Amino acid sequence: IAYAKSFLGVPYVYGGTSPKGFDCSGYTMYIFKHFGINLSHSATSQLGYGIPVTREELQPGDLVFFRDTNYSTKAASHVGIYIGNSQFIHATSSRGGKYVDIDSLNEAYHSRVFTVGRRLIVQ
Repeated sequence: IAYAKSFLGVPYVYGGTSPKGFDCSGYTMYIFKHFGINLSHSATSQLGYGIPVTREELQPGDLVFFRDTNYSTKAASHVGIYIGNSQFIHATSSRGGKYVDIDSLNEAYHSRVFTVGRRLIVQ
């Protein structure tokens, strides 16, 4: 979580995968790669990693996925990293901010579009 937080304020860049600029899945991909876990660069493809966890089961370090209403039931529109206390860190391009930021799962929008958490298992 401390490593993920070290990138707070880095600009959002569509397709970005580095501290020069991240998109949501580029950010999660970059953070997990630092710890030896390789993820693909797509929120939807990252849905295929790890095991599903409910919102109540989330633990710091779990991936959190969101789906806007215009996405199919098998796609994710956004991904972030759960940091505890109903908060998650993500590269966001919405609500006027375009940078790595911390938001709450309890906020009305995120609560409505939250889909699932995924826990990555390291062997």
